[in-house]
Amino acid sequence: MNDLVFAYAEELIGKEYIIATYFLETDVEVDIVSKAASFAVGQSVGTWTPVPGITREMLEQHMARIVAIYDIPPVELKTNLPVGKRAFLIQIAFPERNVGSQFPMLFTTLLGNDVSTSVQLKLVDLQLSPSFVAGFGGPKFGISGLREYLNIPRRPILLNMIKPCTGFSPEVGATFFAESARGGVDVIKDDELLGNTSFNALLKRVAAYQRAAEQVFEETGHRAVYAANITDRPERIVENARRAQEVGAGMLMINGISVGLGILQAVAEESSITIPIICHYAGAGTLTESLHTGLASPLLLGKLTRLAGADGTMFSSIYSSYPLLREKYLRTAHFQRMSLYDLKPTLPIIGGGIHPGMAVRIVEDLGFDIMLGVGGAIQGHPDGPPAGGRAMRQAIDAAVAGIPLDEQAKESRELRRALDAWGAPFHQ
Repeated sequence: MNDLVFAYAEELIGKEYIIATYFLETDVEVDIVSKAASFAVGQSVGTWTPVPGITREMLEQHMARIVAIYDIPPVELKTNLPVGKRAFLIQIAFPERNVGSQFPMLFTTLLGNDVSTSVQLKLVDLQLSPSFVAGFGGPKFGISGLREYLNIPRRPILLNMIKPCTGFSPEVGATFFAESARGGVDVIKDDELLGNTSFNALLKRVAAYQRAAEQVFEETGHRAVYAANITDRPERIVENARRAQEVGAGMLMINGISVGLGILQAVAEESSITIPIICHYAGAGTLTESLHTGLASPLLLGKLTRLAGADGTMFSSIYSSYPLLREKYLRTAHFQRMSLYDLKPTLPIIGGGIHPGMAVRIVEDLGFDIMLGVGGAIQGHPDGPPAGGRAMRQAIDAAVAGIPLDEQAKESRELRRALDAWGAPFHQ
């Protein structure tokens, strides 16, 4: 085993390395040091057997290094070994020069296990250097820029994803859009299931929704912003973004996990795109839910979508039927908003069964710098979508003012009707 594969973290911090932290479980008899070394070498310069042509200079410049191996719990004696399995956190430093400022090679390097390095492990975090982060544009707007763009300086932003999800024409969709806009919704987006289809073509939809937005503005003085879903085949997505913007879309949405973060990055870094971008998390569970493979949700939906350039990224509420752990929900928002060199923050967008009774609790959890993604509670309000939008705005106003929902509902009929329909189980 080559000693070059081992390094102190102190020797590498500040240098051009990506330090990956993994969780893995092994049988008790597995040699974890050899296993980690095989993975580090195999994911950088090596293969399952020695081959000619590998020089010391190549190893020094391109070989990944084992920074740390921590057993959980920390066992010193054979007599204290657990029965069956042992758990470890290992840290491996990968040279940035092997990857570059792109996601396909980043994922291939960090998670692209093949038979020569086969090991089941889960990527839980990445420590990135200033030079690596600087290679990515990140969000163009960030939270403050998005607030300025929408002219919403302080309160949580209200987003409606139109329901039904799909199966209607642009003209029918425009009536759904107008109804939500009349309720005071800030941003109205396509559902992730509605792309550029034969029955509802993207550009026809953008034009129809923009006409609806203008009509409602003339009626009410409120202008809702339309976020168009540009998800498509990879070679079409940047052009979809350009054309949607030209026709009048105020924001864009990409199913960023499904199409790949490299596509999201390409759209975000396209200089002609000058409107904010939302990343939808559809498909994330296939990458995050396993205990032994994939990567942690705060890393994927927090740090990496931010690196790719999402001005806002959606993820699940913990108050829905999806059994997401509270700490993952909180840490995803932290990863989106914490300071990270010069990278602008990403706005957390919370979705999944949101209704007015949840609003105060989510604001208590995450603060004002969020967007609440609401579907059925707007379209399915007992008194119709405009009332559903107003009920959500009234709940947001209560959260900002620190007023109990029951008190707010005494003066707000739409909120009262929503609470009667769905309750307020999380508000004290």
